[in-house]
Amino acid sequence: MVALGSAAPAHAVAPAKEGTFPLLFMGCAIAEEIELQGSPAHDYMRWVTTGDSAGCYAEIDRNESPIESQHISDSGYHHSDWYYDGPGDTDEVCASNATAGACGPAN
Repeated sequence: MVALGSAAPAHAVAPAKEGTFPLLFMGCAIAEEIELQGSPAHDYMRWVTTGDSAGCYAEIDRNESPIESQHISDSGYHHSDWYYDGPGDTDEVCASNATAGACGPAN
């Protein structure tokens, strides 16, 4: 039997580049931010609201377990703390509301 192409293992993660990555679903305006901080520079991640996100839930997951979460109760500006995304860890921002949800790129 001949296999065509190659598949990466399910746990393999292509690193995201630094930047702001909107989570694309209706009813929440939340983005994942990744930036280099410190000296020497390392990846840090947080979530931010970029518009009205009242009624949404946002969290940062590390290795598929939540490390920080918040239910957003009003339309103001909200953000999480910055979290170090060190070697051996896979972090991502996930958000949801009563009808939908999405996650940003894993890093």
